[in-house]
Amino acid sequence: MIGNRFRQLLLNMPFYAVAKGRAVGVYLTWPECQRQVTGFTGAKFKKFPTRQQAETFIRENGGSISSSSSDSASNSSVDSQPVCPPTQAVRVLIDNYDGINAACSRIESMKRELDELRSTAADPVSNESDAPRPAKRKKTSNEPPKPVTKLEKYGSYSFLQDEDGYVHVYTDGSCEGNGTAAACAGLGVYFGEGHALNTSQPVSGRATNNCGEIQAASLAIRLAKQHGIKRLTINTDSKFLIDSITKWMPNWKRNQWKLSTGKPVKNQVDFMELDKELAGKNIDIKWNHVDAHCGILGNERADALAREGSAMFRRQKASR
Repeated sequence: MIGNRFRQLLLNMPFYAVAKGRAVGVYLTWPECQRQVTGFTGAKFKKFPTRQQAETFIRENGGSISSSSSDSASNSSVDSQPVCPPTQAVRVLIDNYDGINAACSRIESMKRELDELRSTAADPVSNESDAPRPAKRKKTSNEPPKPVTKLEKYGSYSFLQDEDGYVHVYTDGSCEGNGTAAACAGLGVYFGEGHALNTSQPVSGRATNNCGEIQAASLAIRLAKQHGIKRLTINTDSKFLIDSITKWMPNWKRNQWKLSTGKPVKNQVDFMELDKELAGKNIDIKWNHVDAHCGILGNERADALAREGSAMFRRQKASR
């Protein structure tokens, strides 16, 4: 029974391919992969369900795989080797505890986000046909954002900008122990490598992943306006954040920030602050959804900043 459970866990473990980084290879956990790519210019990496796909990705991107650089994955490559006995499986799981624990926390965060999405989607007010159309500043696109093509100076700093004149920023939220009394949450805002306005902060108020996502977007807009930016593309891996802004917020506001059940909208304080930042007519905002942990440098940098914000929250909590 125990062996079968370990077998299932191993079968579900991802493989992180680093084609360009400090050490090219295949890694079992995100923290191991992150150490190879964080701060490495031109890093190229991606997550795969099998080791074979990960190795193919490395070869296709000019990397070579040595036995030493992929040891962390070779001992548990369940797609090409027999499953190790329970005692060995226990060793693999213990050695990779941090990565597995982080993955479990992420899954819990996604479950809570999904529950919140479901509760909002089930609200009849959110589906009324006479709901006001989103304002121009709240547009989204399913198409990939246009690549940044130049540096443009606003105020004291230069920012990466695309051919349509939109400055690009990446935002993210992070929460350790999401949904528990020990939760520690942070936010990250990333404008570019070494940019002076890149920010890590602990969240204010409730310590949840969604609070971090919302507060990060508010901060990004505030920083952009302070430096005279007129067009801004916010890249985020939170579908919940984008749907909240572009689909549901007009109805929430019309109903005094309440659902049809009479219950208040979750994260009301944070959404009201974000709405205040959006209210200015001197900035045009695009919302763009990006996939998390798939090699998009800006998203990985924002995630690292948000995690540092969670660490700040934890240190503040310990000092009280």
